[in-house]
Formats: sequence, structure tokens, C-alpha cells
Amino acid sequence: MSQKNLDVTLIKVPAHADDPLNNHVDALAKAAHTDLQFSSRPSSELLAPCILQFNSLPMDMNIRKFIRDIFDAKSFLTLAVLPRFNSYSSTSDIDWACTKFCLNNNKQFVSHQNGHSEFCGFRIKLLLDMLPTLTTLQRRKLHLYNPTWLCPQCNSSPETLDHLWTCPYILPEFSPLNTFKTLLLAFQTTFLDNFLSASPLLSLPDFFAAAFTALDCWDCDPPSLSCLRLARGLIPISLTDFLGNYFSSLTICFLGFLGFLGFLFYNPWGILDFAFGFLAPLNSSAST
Repeated sequence: MSQKNLDVTLIKVPAHADDPLNNHVDALAKAAHTDLQFSSRPSSELLAPCILQFNSLPMDMNIRKFIRDIFDAKSFLTLAVLPRFNSYSSTSDIDWACTKFCLNNNKQFVSHQNGHSEFCGFRIKLLLDMLPTLTTLQRRKLHLYNPTWLCPQCNSSPETLDHLWTCPYILPEFSPLNTFKTLLLAFQTTFLDNFLSASPLLSLPDFFAAAFTALDCWDCDPPSLSCLRLARGLIPISLTDFLGNYFSSLTICFLGFLGFLGFLFYNPWGILDFAFGFLAPLNSSAST
């Protein structure tokens, strides 16, 4: 390739997309199994050394996995720079790698066979702030929803996802925020117990538990920005940075966040669905 000055561009083609170039490559690959000219070549010629490089660095891992990771990273970067994430605050305080892990490791909740196929659509709409709150409807259908309208219950603030937890109209004893706080503290306790019983890279200091519970992502009265983002499945980097002092990234993801979005779906957001009926329009749109 270097002698002939050849450039190779890798393009990911979706399966069964009927791409003509991909079909041609498939035909050549199938023909190679019955083409006798390949069997006469010396084995040394077939086993010629070849070192693939990326950005002038040799790749010492599975090539298929490497290419998949590259395209996954590009796709997630496209997601991370969407205006909906950085319109009101910086996204540098979000651990995007851990957030991606949460999105990709909740397959037990997505199967149509277990009756929870709506979870797949819900988690994306929750992450992208696409649930049908009034502010979302105002953006989508300006001719129907006056942009000056406020929360129809309290009429004091725009009805955003974050406002649903703190709307003053709802009586305290029925407020979703109280249930959310209870569930978040229960999750915090389970989360902490998992790491206290794990094998750390470094010995945990005596102040570990106190420092862990003092992180702003657990501040829910009133909810901090970090706490509200955590409720949407956006993992705060302050949490993973703190744990990263004592545990590997893989340990943090599997011990702390495996099934985390399932927890969000069936607990605090399930409470809000009971109050506001978010899943009803999602299910009806999915069936049409």
C-alpha cells in the first residue's frame, strides 16, 4: 500500500442495507472459497507480516473490535455535542464513557419478550429531553402551544423535566420529589455498599464513605444540577472521578451502573409516569 500510495477509507455499512459495493465485496468473498487459484499460492505469501496503524500508532488489539469502537466513539461524540445537552450548562461535567456504558448495558429491559420493550424508547427520550413536557411541546408545535405558557399546575415556572420534581403545586405528601429522594438515598446506600465490599486498587481511607455521600450528585433537597442529570441517566464526572482514585473504570461501571437505567425507569420515573402519564403517548406512538 505504501509503495503504490494507496489510501484506504473504512466505511461502516449497515447490515442488509443492499449497498452495491458491499454486495460486490460479499460476492468476491464467497467466490474465493471455490476459486482454485488461491490454493496454489505459497503459505508464506499469505502470511506476510502486516502491522496496521491508526494515527501513526500500531494497533495491538482485535481489528474488528477496534473499528467498532472507533465508529461507536464517533456516534457518541455526535450525541454528546447536541445543543440540547449544552444549551444551559457545560457538558464537561458529564462522564460520557460511563453514560455510554449505561445505555449499552441494559438489554435485559429492552426485550419484546419480557413485556418491557417501551424501555428502549423511554431511555432515549429521557436522555434527549424528548418526553412530552410543555416546554418540549412548545418547541415542537408553536402553532398549538403558546411559548409564554408556564406549568399548567403551578403557573410559576416552565414545565421542564427538572421542574416536575419540584413543582410546588403538588401536595408534599404526594410529591414525586419525596419518593425520588427516598429512592435516590436507597440507591446511594446500595451503590456505596457495593464498593465497600469490592477490592480497591488502593486501600480505602476512613473518610471514603463520608466523602462519597458528600458529592453534589446526591444533593436532592433541592435537587442539584448534577442530581437532576443523574436522574436522566447522565453520569456526573465528579462521581466517577472520586471512585477512580480507588477503583478501575471497569469496576466502577459494573459495580455501580450495570442496570442503572432500569432502576431509573421502574422507580423514580415510574412514579412520574403514574402522575403525568408519559408512557401512554410513547406506547401509542410506537404502535402506530
